[in-house]
Amino acid sequence: MDQTEYLRRVRLAFRADLAAPPPLTLRGANAVDGYDEPDPYDEAIDAPTDEYLERFTFWAMPYLDARSWRHYLPRLIEYALAHPTDPRMVTEALVRSLRPPDRLSPRLATLDAKQEAVIVDLLKLIAVDDRAFSARDDAIAALEEWWLPGARARAAAAAPRTVAPTTYRDVGAGPYRLTLPATLSGGGVHRVPGEHRTLETWGGVLCYDIYANVFVNLQSSAVRPWRDTVAQIERWLDPKVRTWMEVPGAQKALRLEGATYRYSPAEPERTTVVLALARSEIVSLTLRAAERPDVQAELNRVINSFAIVARVQEGQSP
Repeated sequence: MDQTEYLRRVRLAFRADLAAPPPLTLRGANAVDGYDEPDPYDEAIDAPTDEYLERFTFWAMPYLDARSWRHYLPRLIEYALAHPTDPRMVTEALVRSLRPPDRLSPRLATLDAKQEAVIVDLLKLIAVDDRAFSARDDAIAALEEWWLPGARARAAAAAPRTVAPTTYRDVGAGPYRLTLPATLSGGGVHRVPGEHRTLETWGGVLCYDIYANVFVNLQSSAVRPWRDTVAQIERWLDPKVRTWMEVPGAQKALRLEGATYRYSPAEPERTTVVLALARSEIVSLTLRAAERPDVQAELNRVINSFAIVARVQEGQSP
């Protein structure tokens, strides 16, 4: 392979993706991996030098949205060709990002024909090159799984799916009850140390390909009054919708909705919070998933099932 000509093809194939800053930088994705908020792109700090790639790529790659991932692919390919014995696992992270399964918000499926062609050339080079590419086994697996004609994982991903009827189950602890799709599994009830509250969580895939979270938080209104609770949520949610609603068994209930994101600003999700006052307790129901009609219909069903079934006296545990 003429590497100069190949890299020219790579940059031409990804020209549009290189033209704009990534919504989520490698530095920002590395912060997400550490449970921190990602900082915005900074032209100086986020210059993709070898040192920058070596510092952030390995832990950042799983979190990149499709646009950000495509933005970095040309530079990562260039690095891989220049560092076949890369000890910082930059090439390994690159090649692993080219293996299925695709993300729930797809990356592999967003590549066009020219982009796919240069990816296949890279994987073939790594697979047969006699230099010590640490990612050689992953490159061979990626070709067999996705990139060669008739690749099994790609064929399976493209096969028509039969949508099974959604089944539901009743869940909830203490004074609240919900009806959830059975695909959402629970993490149990947790006491939050030092915050005088408990949290019950569920998560899973809705409508075959969208990940969703449901949380229920229970706290005493004596610790954080209703007004302060609403203000706290509005600070982080920046709600676009604020509506009073009926929740069976609650003295009052407020629904707040806004846009948030799990990892990258390029993958916005809709977040809904329903606050319900149950005597001296405030019960908050939070739901988060992609803005898609079928998914939101399922989450609205969850919201409509939300009920306060018992009132907890102060000082008692739910």
